[in-house]
Amino acid sequence: MVRHFLRLCLPLALAAALGPLGAAEARADGLETLQTTIARYLKRPGARSAQWGISILDPSDNTVLVEVNPDKPFLPASVLKVVTTAAAVEKMGPEFLYRTGAYTNGPVDEDGSLAGDLILVGRGDPNLMNPRDEAEPKSAFGELADRLQELGIREVRGDVIGDDSYFSPHDGGKGWTARELQTRYGAPVNALSIQNNVVWVTARPSKYKKAVIVGVEPATSHFRIRNRAVTGSRKAKQTIRARLDAGSNTIVISGTLPSARTFRQHLVLENPAETAAAVFKEELERRGISVRGEVLSLHHGDGEAKRRATWTLLAEHRSAPLVRALEIINKRSQNLHAEMLLRALGAELRGRGTNEAGLEVVNEFLVEAGIDSEKIRLDDGCGLSRENLLTPRFQTSLLGFLLGRPYFGLFYDTLAVSGTDGTLKNRLSALEVKGSIHAKTGTLRDVTTLSGYLTTRSGRNLVFTIFANRVTSTERVKRTIDEICSLLVKLY
Repeated sequence: MVRHFLRLCLPLALAAALGPLGAAEARADGLETLQTTIARYLKRPGARSAQWGISILDPSDNTVLVEVNPDKPFLPASVLKVVTTAAAVEKMGPEFLYRTGAYTNGPVDEDGSLAGDLILVGRGDPNLMNPRDEAEPKSAFGELADRLQELGIREVRGDVIGDDSYFSPHDGGKGWTARELQTRYGAPVNALSIQNNVVWVTARPSKYKKAVIVGVEPATSHFRIRNRAVTGSRKAKQTIRARLDAGSNTIVISGTLPSARTFRQHLVLENPAETAAAVFKEELERRGISVRGEVLSLHHGDGEAKRRATWTLLAEHRSAPLVRALEIINKRSQNLHAEMLLRALGAELRGRGTNEAGLEVVNEFLVEAGIDSEKIRLDDGCGLSRENLLTPRFQTSLLGFLLGRPYFGLFYDTLAVSGTDGTLKNRLSALEVKGSIHAKTGTLRDVTTLSGYLTTRSGRNLVFTIFANRVTSTERVKRTIDEICSLLVKLY
């Protein structure tokens, strides 16, 4: 389907049969029907109370098919990820590789003893260890431990240290709420991240009134478990919950778990770099490499991290090409990965792994692309902030620009496909539209959005953006958006 967007759109079969004048009239009639029908959709109960912004364009001849408030700023929600990922693939290239290194500040003796610390240096790879969102099947920590074993290292006399100083401390968008920062959707941004920077706590019942059976993921002894939760009867009220004691690695589980239930809860990591170092240490020990020291972490501004130039690289993990990481961001709408990408842009191209530096690179990209960004506002890389503002015309212009880039086919494939995968797997799944739409979804409280590329039944290829703000009925508005897309596929 990508090839459709790499050539001009096919003419309507009926229009071609009618000749030049008939073709123009048929197209005009179809366009008027399209606009009238969409206007009717927007006036229905559940949709009419929303604030709508729509821009739909036929890029083969730049025909504007539908516009509703095209220059009005809207909250885009996760549609903003298209802006971040487009800037990244343009500025760093689809084949860019993240590099995570194992360094030392001491010599390796002939007997295999490392007379110093072993420092795990993160540079923004979001997929070092992600059981559910992996771009690579194998843990980077295990790979690095294998390489150290191959070098003949048998003992680390110093500490195992996780270094996340490539990024500055977390500086999320101003529009992020305190509640969002405590969820996996707002997990801390860290240059040395592990499992999306959350630990999953699970519990299953044992015998009545006995302690529940607790597990953690990642499976590591780094966390101390204080289990105060008990198994209740089948009809007992479920009150079990978990918390991570501030400033410690102690997970406290309390309450009651009914005997017929299981429990699963995520906890946001306070220090992902330290957790990564702990997992790395255990991978070393599994391979017979003993560690005398402790597990520690280094952060931006710490004195030791400034001496990185004097460290010796022992082993390095290189990620899959960047475009693989973009699939997770765009298809699954992964916030943390988008925020890490934004800071990687800043670190790679500005020498500063900050939110602000990343946004400087994104804005530079928009200027170079010639896209009018006067009315937009960017506050983060994922769309979680309510300070972000995009206009429908801006977003559609960006999509149109990408059509002409050499990496377009790769980028196109990172978007969710209607009725097939990602956040569109269960949307637009009717036979006539399934697979016809590659797009990015967006959802926040009172916000529902969709933007991307659409192939019509007649062979035309469109770019579209549909923003709805001040939404009172998410399901009805989402249904309206899907009906507009289905109408475009079938009618135009």
